[in-house]
Amino acid sequence: MSKDATIRTLRLIGASLIASALGFQAWADLSFGTFTWGQLPGYFTPLANVAGIVALLAAARVPGRERRWVTLLRVNSATYLVVVGAVYWALLAPYTTPYFPWANAILHGGSGLILAADWVLIGGRRRLPLSTLWSVLSLPAIWVSYLFVRAFLDGWVPYPFLDPARGAAAIVATLGAIAAVGLAVSGVLRVLAVLRPATFWPRPAPVRVAPPRR
Repeated sequence: MSKDATIRTLRLIGASLIASALGFQAWADLSFGTFTWGQLPGYFTPLANVAGIVALLAAARVPGRERRWVTLLRVNSATYLVVVGAVYWALLAPYTTPYFPWANAILHGGSGLILAADWVLIGGRRRLPLSTLWSVLSLPAIWVSYLFVRAFLDGWVPYPFLDPARGAAAIVATLGAIAAVGLAVSGVLRVLAVLRPATFWPRPAPVRVAPPRR
């Protein structure tokens, strides 16, 4: 099996694994938890995992030189899932009793390892300029905007740190801290992709074309 075929297969396996965990977890939350279909878009974990699935599928489709949006989606989704996993296991894990522990482990850690490993070991087919670092905030910005509209309409928020009762200043400070962490993680991932040892997955050697003879 060629290198490109191996990469494509591993990415498809990873996407399938995350999608299966997401389906089982959603079924358990809707059947045995207090969640509703209308609340699911308000949680960032499923949103980040969907982004990871799309990133893996998009990258697996074309094994050659990938488009810039695919490269950006790969590093950004890896950032989201790494942050999701770190926050969950550091702050929330002791207070949860998942119906499917394996699915919960994949969505809150395993998917982050898959996306981060794909990014660091294989790297980006395009060198991303520093100005694209801010793109990691695009999906969270859309998500927060949706939640603010939702809170204005019916008062529901998925996480305590977004509770309007905390005051605007506290909410903005918390969101700013999360944004800073996201930018830092994204920056580290980009540096690791550039500095990764060649023994993990060697970069293709540049093709030199001899000048035509006169």
